[in-house]
Amino acid sequence: MFSTGASWKSWSGIAFESVCMKHIEQIKQAMGISNVYAEVSVWRYRPKTAGEQGAQIDLVIDRADRCINLCEMKFSADAFEITKSYAKELVAKLKIFQAQTKTKKTLFATMVTTYGVKNSASYPGLIQQEITMDALFENVS
Repeated sequence: MFSTGASWKSWSGIAFESVCMKHIEQIKQAMGISNVYAEVSVWRYRPKTAGEQGAQIDLVIDRADRCINLCEMKFSADAFEITKSYAKELVAKLKIFQAQTKTKKTLFATMVTTYGVKNSASYPGLIQQEITMDALFENVS
C-alpha cells in the first residue's frame, strides 16, 4: 500500500513538521507559555571528529524564563510509541544539546505528535509535555 512506503512516511513526517512550524503560537498556548517571550529555531550539531555523535532538534523554544523546550515532532497514523532505542536517542540528543550549547537553562523534552504518545509512562521523566495535532488548530488567545 502506498501509505506505508518509506517515501510516504518521509513525506508525511516533513509535512507534519512544516505544519507545526506554522503553528508555533498554538504550540506555545498548549504548553501554557503563550505569554512568555521565546526565541524559536531548529538546531543541529554535526560531529567534528570520528566517533562523535551528532544530533538534530526539530524545534527549540528558548524561553525568557530560563527554560528551553526541545521539541520532537513525530507524525504517526496512531499514537506514537517510544521504543527503547528511541528513548536512548532522545536522551543522547538532550545531552548533546546541553554539551554543545553550554546552556545552564532547564531543558524540557516535549513531544508534538499527531495522536499523542502511547507509552510515555514506560519512560518516566523523559517527556515533560505532550502536544497533539489538535492543539495546532486552536484559536490563539
